[in-house]
Amino acid sequence: MGIIEEKSERIESDLRHIVEILLLNGTLLSCPGLVHGKMGIAVFFFHYARYSGNSLYEDYAVDLIEEMQTQLYVNSPADYEKGTAGIGVGVDYLVRNGFLKESDDMLVELDQRIFRAVMLDPLPDFTLYYGLIGYGRYWISRLSHRTYADLAHECLLRIIFLIEEKFPVISINEQTDVYCFLYDLQGISGFESRIGLLDNCQRLWNLQANDVIRSFPRLGDAVVGNIVRAYHRKRYFNDYYQDEIDNALKHISSLDMDITPASLGLLNGYAGEGMLRLTAINKIDRSWLQLL
Repeated sequence: MGIIEEKSERIESDLRHIVEILLLNGTLLSCPGLVHGKMGIAVFFFHYARYSGNSLYEDYAVDLIEEMQTQLYVNSPADYEKGTAGIGVGVDYLVRNGFLKESDDMLVELDQRIFRAVMLDPLPDFTLYYGLIGYGRYWISRLSHRTYADLAHECLLRIIFLIEEKFPVISINEQTDVYCFLYDLQGISGFESRIGLLDNCQRLWNLQANDVIRSFPRLGDAVVGNIVRAYHRKRYFNDYYQDEIDNALKHISSLDMDITPASLGLLNGYAGEGMLRLTAINKIDRSWLQLL
């Protein structure tokens, strides 16, 4: 057996193990969210269904989303990590990749919840997972929907205003998330004028000098988190000093699946390990890394 065939067989074995664990435990998970919960697991199963050609895995992904919806209520957390902002971005990702048809009813409910969060009860920080930048990511995803673009624009302007107002006291742990959000936003029609704020981030925060872990503290130091960190540094800071992504994917078959991942989700769990393996065998592209 050649090296390529051996690597493919090991990855196939890993994927079967991952699928088995997630099938047994996915619906039991209490967290509905994108990063650690049912939404992220559904993303994996939609991709795995397409890869395997088995629609039963797609059915399971739909079941997860339906269960997730029953867990959402008026006062559900709106944050990106475990709440509605991340769920909305996950739904948008599935729609854009042809896994789901757009569910207006579901997204309108999320719109109302996150609109209230931005306008009436903004979170106290500017991180992606816990704060206002997570709301911003949600509203960027809604800009492409003409019916809701005005609402998205209003919320994004409010978030920008809050960044400008609090700019002198935004902490080191928040700065990279703010910069990445503004970087993406300044390329969108109607927000070009905000490039001056982005320039201030570059000039005053010295982000490229930050060490790798500190630049994205939310990602921790597990395998998936480190690959996501390398992806973001390449995307936002043009760091080519070491192609960590290609290197990690090239050697992914050496990961020891006997060591139990910390969770079931995308960031540091079985779903993320599965997505990495599908990426390693070129069955999905790397755009899913942007979710984290």
